[in-house]
Amino acid sequence: MYTWYRQIHAPTGLEQCIYCNFTSEKEKNLVVTAASELTVYRLEKNVEVPGKNEGTEENTVVKQKLQQVGSWQLFGNVVRMKLIRLSGAKLDSVLLSFADAKLSIIEFDPAMHDIKTTSLHYFEDNLFKDGSLQRYTLPKIAVDPDSRCVCLQLTSRSLAIVPLRTSAMAHAGDDSMAHDNSTKRTAATSYTIDLHLVDSRLQRIIDIQFLYGYNEPTLLVLFESLRTWAGRVAMRQDTCNIVAISLNMMEQLHPVVWSLNGLPFDCKFAYPVPKPIGGVLIFAVNSLLYLNQSVPPYGTSLNSTTENSTSFPLKPQESVCMRLDCSCAVFISPESMVISLSNGDLYVLTLLVDSMRNVRNFHFDKAASSVLTSCLTVMEDGFIFLGSRLGNSLLLRYTEAHPESKVPSKQVGLCGMEEPAAKRKRLNTAADWAGITSHDIEDLEMYGKDTVTAEPLSSYKFEVCDSLLNIGPCGAAELGEPAYLSEEFVTQRETDLELAVLSGHGKNGALSVLQRTVKPQVVTTFELPGCTDMWTVHSPGKKKVVITNIAVVLLKSPSAILLRDAANGQHAYLILSKEDSTLLLETGKEIMEIEESGFNTREASVYVGNIGGDFILQVCASGVWLMSGVKLVQHIPLELGGPIVKCTICDPYAILLTADGQIVTLVLTPDPESEPGVKLDCSNPSITQVPQICHVCLYADTSGLFQANKHAQHVKMDVGTKGADPQNAVVSEKFHVVDEEEELLYGESDPDIIFAPEFTPKPEQPATHDEPSEGAREKGLKSFWLVIVRENRNLEIFEMPTLNLVYTVKNFSMGQKLLSDSGPMNSYSVQKESDKASTPRYDDNPNIHEILLVGLGHNSSKPHLIVSFTEDLLIYEVFEYSPPDKFQRSNSLRIRFKKVHHKMMIRRNLGAQEPGTYQSDSKNYLRRFTNIGGYSGVFLCGAYPHWIFMTVRGALRCHPMTVDGAISCFVPFHNVNCPNGFLYFNNQGELRICMLPPHMKYDALWPVRKISLRCSAHFLAYSIEHKVYAIVTSVSEPCTRLPYLNCDNEREFEDLDKGERFIYPHIDKFSVQLISPVSWELVPNARIDMDEFEHITCMRNVWLSSGADTSSRQNYLVIGTCNVFGEEMGSRGKIIILEVIEVVPEPGQPLTKNKLKQIYFEEQKGPVTAVCGLEGNLLAAIGQKIFIWKFDENQALRGLAFVDTNVYIHHALSFRSFAIVADMQRSITLLRYQTDFKTLSVTSRDIRPLEVYTSDLVVDGSGVNFLVSDHEKNLILFAYDPEDEPENHGGSRLTRRADMNIGSHANTMWRIAACGIDRSNGSAIQPYSGAHITMMGTLDGSICHVLPVAEKVYRRLLMLQNIMITSLQHIGGLNPKAFRHVRSQRYSLSNPMKNMLDGDLVWKFNSLSHLERHELCKKIGTSPEQILNDLMDIHRATSVM
Repeated sequence: MYTWYRQIHAPTGLEQCIYCNFTSEKEKNLVVTAASELTVYRLEKNVEVPGKNEGTEENTVVKQKLQQVGSWQLFGNVVRMKLIRLSGAKLDSVLLSFADAKLSIIEFDPAMHDIKTTSLHYFEDNLFKDGSLQRYTLPKIAVDPDSRCVCLQLTSRSLAIVPLRTSAMAHAGDDSMAHDNSTKRTAATSYTIDLHLVDSRLQRIIDIQFLYGYNEPTLLVLFESLRTWAGRVAMRQDTCNIVAISLNMMEQLHPVVWSLNGLPFDCKFAYPVPKPIGGVLIFAVNSLLYLNQSVPPYGTSLNSTTENSTSFPLKPQESVCMRLDCSCAVFISPESMVISLSNGDLYVLTLLVDSMRNVRNFHFDKAASSVLTSCLTVMEDGFIFLGSRLGNSLLLRYTEAHPESKVPSKQVGLCGMEEPAAKRKRLNTAADWAGITSHDIEDLEMYGKDTVTAEPLSSYKFEVCDSLLNIGPCGAAELGEPAYLSEEFVTQRETDLELAVLSGHGKNGALSVLQRTVKPQVVTTFELPGCTDMWTVHSPGKKKVVITNIAVVLLKSPSAILLRDAANGQHAYLILSKEDSTLLLETGKEIMEIEESGFNTREASVYVGNIGGDFILQVCASGVWLMSGVKLVQHIPLELGGPIVKCTICDPYAILLTADGQIVTLVLTPDPESEPGVKLDCSNPSITQVPQICHVCLYADTSGLFQANKHAQHVKMDVGTKGADPQNAVVSEKFHVVDEEEELLYGESDPDIIFAPEFTPKPEQPATHDEPSEGAREKGLKSFWLVIVRENRNLEIFEMPTLNLVYTVKNFSMGQKLLSDSGPMNSYSVQKESDKASTPRYDDNPNIHEILLVGLGHNSSKPHLIVSFTEDLLIYEVFEYSPPDKFQRSNSLRIRFKKVHHKMMIRRNLGAQEPGTYQSDSKNYLRRFTNIGGYSGVFLCGAYPHWIFMTVRGALRCHPMTVDGAISCFVPFHNVNCPNGFLYFNNQGELRICMLPPHMKYDALWPVRKISLRCSAHFLAYSIEHKVYAIVTSVSEPCTRLPYLNCDNEREFEDLDKGERFIYPHIDKFSVQLISPVSWELVPNARIDMDEFEHITCMRNVWLSSGADTSSRQNYLVIGTCNVFGEEMGSRGKIIILEVIEVVPEPGQPLTKNKLKQIYFEEQKGPVTAVCGLEGNLLAAIGQKIFIWKFDENQALRGLAFVDTNVYIHHALSFRSFAIVADMQRSITLLRYQTDFKTLSVTSRDIRPLEVYTSDLVVDGSGVNFLVSDHEKNLILFAYDPEDEPENHGGSRLTRRADMNIGSHANTMWRIAACGIDRSNGSAIQPYSGAHITMMGTLDGSICHVLPVAEKVYRRLLMLQNIMITSLQHIGGLNPKAFRHVRSQRYSLSNPMKNMLDGDLVWKFNSLSHLERHELCKKIGTSPEQILNDLMDIHRATSVM
């Protein structure tokens, strides 16, 4: 069996974070990593976020938000990440380390708006020189504060030093170059240090850090000289030491400058203290130490455990009882540090120093209780970021409060620069330092006998500003039915599902509900066949609307929807276009047709939209109609060479495009003489018609990115002046300067033609329309631009209203990774050279159907260019780029376009024609919306409709909506019965009025809803009959009594009383309860608590047959438990059988209709670790045996068969009469139960040791294989094949068929049938009709799937995969083949089987350009169409949920 693997949801659990100038010199960025995903954010300040209330009122809250700059997937898991600044660089670089002793230095390329690799360092050969087979610890890296070098831990005893060329080293190398070239090469060469030669006692490196304030890089190594642990502290303690070595990288010498022995055995971390204090803080589990060269050490005990675990002199820290294991810390100032403990508490540690800057005391101030943190970094302007693997990552803002009664911080020397040392007030008040002996000084340093200020000089307050969603670690997952799915979609098997995932731990425990597609709430449905397009428009109310300069600017501002809601409230009319007529409907409380109006209803409409606020512009093939409400204001018949086929509006401009490529410009201008006060001015701009113009789009820019590069300042000033003569003067001067360029662009032109009388801007027009100011980006002012695409696939951007050509892109439709300005070109010369072969030349390029340049994100600050093709969709992000001065052109845009790698695939099955899909080029399939359920973006109509969202987060979210098949047209709709909703037509001619479900969050990788549980969740089961979930949770409580056996072997308990400073161990208190998917609240009075020390080890929905009738089966909830009393007492367990029943709900509590009823409860002779149903019976793993139980008519379990197993069975899965059981150490075993003989036997097993996490089936029609994930992050596929005699010994051994390393621990798996029907046309997807998708959730928060594929598809895509490994450039120099190679701690005598495609790499084929696709396919002897068809079939088959 051949399989396809792909990660379909990126990891969300953050592990590393730094704050640096990564993408810009002007502002810093937050760089975070989650497994193999690297994401860059910027801090967007003063964001007005609309508050969502249930009422009609809307409020705005000013917040600071993280805005995503970009995200990149790496072919390797980032273990450590650090910040460095290379010499001469304007931007910071990021140092990434990987588990295989690899270092990559990456930096941001502003010209490409992408990451490029600067340097690669490889030390893998040094890992196994000492004879070790594997790495047991992840490598640590440390960077010198002055970026002079980098230190990487290789093994437990060796380090690697990588020098970085700073300015000083560069000058030194240049000076020595004339004398000796070898010296310079030595200075820049990496080398290794064997620390066993530095200190022979070193056994294990605990931490490495560079210290502040030394002339040469000084590395502090915290190490362990003798191995010990908590159970051996009575015999061996204080085994940790530090040594500081000075690195002379020129001579490769490393003398020891400072060392200290006898530190507590539980030292974990070292944090260098910044200048001016200096030194280092040592975090032990139970104590905190401050060490500095030539200064006596100072340490405090944080709990009473240190009384018996160390001899190091420690002073008890007052009013503090904590542990520092699994903590994170960062300095927010030279004397203040924020510490996040393992339980999520945030403390501010203040170092109290004396006049000599010696640390005299610590002060802990508990500031907040936050998320369980895995990394944290301090950001500028009082912000700190907490990254978490177990919960949502948080952006916090901290403010410092200065108590009035305390001594000002400047007098105590916390800053150390304001006053002379003699004037500073000292902390000690008991004695004078000059008048005591050195022995007393030592006592004071060690034990703190003097009186020191016990309170901080300032306190901090923390508030949450933003959060990043995390659905990991995925503990368990279950498929269920959505509670709010509309009746129209209930019958669909593939989409009538949602995924519930348990995530988090402790107080960050949560339940995440995920959906793959958008499932709208249908308000109502109308049968309206024959409609081809529709629009919704606003209309002025009873009050007269006056168009002013200010109103024109405001009506298109990002808050336009709020203004319109306040003025008008809702859409007034719905216009439906048919093939030969137009239907006008009034939308109030009811939708009614209007027969008499100023609209042209006798022919089909091309476009209808609002212009000038609430005026309505109707465009038909023969002319335009301007209306105020239903009253006709102006009618302009247009007799052109062809009918009007396209229209684009951008207040106050409108552009019309005819079938033969002519452009007509409409401008709405004030007209005081007429009653409405406005009129339309029509003109024919002098844009050359050769090659023919195919597509047009108007764009109003508020981001400030679209600014023409003006070298002549007087030209810019004159353009904004009023009147016709200055305009003509400017144009004539411009023609005089660049006359040849204008001739090449437009042919023979005349200024009077360019500025026709109808098109000349009126004096009343605001100057901001004509020319964007230099401060447009800061002020958010508007500039207007026209984008056109010609027949030769060239894209051109013109400035409005002057229609100056400011940007040109050649071969735009080829899908290049980067679009840049090609400069002005001669359109005629291109036409003449290829006059005879023009048609084949153009047909080689993909056919463009539509373009849309739209501002997305907060305040439309991120312009995106969306291009729709017949078989593809391209999205380009606009970014600012200023070329070097010698390449700058006058009157050109300083921008570039970068392709966004979206995961949408709109390629259609060529074997079937979809009715009403892409039949006419004039129809708009890209529909922009500004407020649908509080979201803005673009909706893609067609065979495979998609939502394209972008919020304040700045990330492009693309969600499919395939529940209703193909969608022909779509419009936003705001109505009293459908607030902030939308309308769409499906292929059946049904008009649906819908809303986005408000409980789902769409600013995520998938539509998601996260429900906080505030406790650890372990197991989840869904009852299909009652449509509720059963969930197993646990709460951690301090254990104040311990069980023991008395002389009579009876269990008794001993109460513990260790005092207030003792940290008691915690035990988990388990319970099972029901949760309803209607409101995702716990069902009241449906909870069963377990006994003390009793753990739930498994829970499963099982179908059991009770009594003699084995054909009828009933669903039960089976729970297995285990008593954990310690090592001295034997472990027992219980089997508990529960049933979900329906009762009469309590008044006012509809959720109480379901309860848990206990059917069976009995203690077993061993721990019950796994359960499942098998042929109507119960299979249970009890101790080292597996039993088959019969649930009889007396509701009791009767044993039928058993079989012995290996070490610890933790997972069981059944199918037909077979069962797969997974062992903690001994891989998987295939069991078979024979009903006739009532025997349970071992059919086959994997004989190799394997630590299994979970397992499931891979089904391909009639074939079944077994998929296993292990602790090395591998996926292994086993097969039972009795005919393969030499390898599996007659079927007694399972055969490996495929394996791959996925880089994440797959912790839970589930199966779902592949989608067998293409929703767009109802045709069957033949290649995967009988296949199942095996999906899995990982501990990193990612979701992956495995799909069986045919051998021909596998061979073809494997060749493509192999050629893409070497042909594509990979970030960080990482090799996808090495990353996917199966890993093992032990040497195996078998070779890796592979046979599993890397879908993450192959899927990148979609994002390649047209030429790159052909080049790769030519090397493997196939065509891009064949590859895309294979990927399309896989994508369609896996489009579930």
